[in-house]
Amino acid sequence: MLLVAAALLLPGQQADRGTIDRRELAAYRLTTADFEQFRDASARIAIVIADDASFRGQPLFSEEITQSGDVAEASAMLEARLRSHTGLSEGLAAARISARDYTKRALTLIAARLALGFLDSGVLRTVPPGAAADNVAFVRAHRTAVDEMLKELAIEVR
Repeated sequence: MLLVAAALLLPGQQADRGTIDRRELAAYRLTTADFEQFRDASARIAIVIADDASFRGQPLFSEEITQSGDVAEASAMLEARLRSHTGLSEGLAAARISARDYTKRALTLIAARLALGFLDSGVLRTVPPGAAADNVAFVRAHRTAVDEMLKELAIEVR
C-alpha cells in the first residue's frame, strides 16, 4: 500500500492507451458526487465479496494489487478483476460506474487515506499541493465514511 500511495502523490510518466497511470491518478480530485457513486458500488461489491468464497483466498484488493510498485499495473489488475467477475461487473453496472472509474476512485481513496494516516502519525509533514492535498482534505472531512467503506471491502488502512 505504501508504494501505491507514494506513486499517487507524485506525478509521473503518461502510460500508453487507456491504462490508468500515475499522472492520471495524481491529477484526479475526489468529489462528493463521485464518492457517493463509489460508495454505492462498493456496498454492492462488498455483498459479492462476502457471498463468494473465492475472495477469501484471493481478496479483490490483493497484496499483488495493493503492494505493487507500479500504479499502472495495479490499476490494470484491479480493473481486469472487476470486469471479469460477473457479480462485480453487475454491481458496477447497477451503480452506474465503469470498472475504470471505480478503480481510479478506489486507488485514489486508498492513497489519500494512507497519506492522512502518515500525516496524523508524523511520518509525513505535508502532502504536495494540488490534487493530492485536496484528496487528503476530502478524506479527512469524510474519514468515518471512508474508513467504514474500506472496512466493508476488507481493506485495512490505519
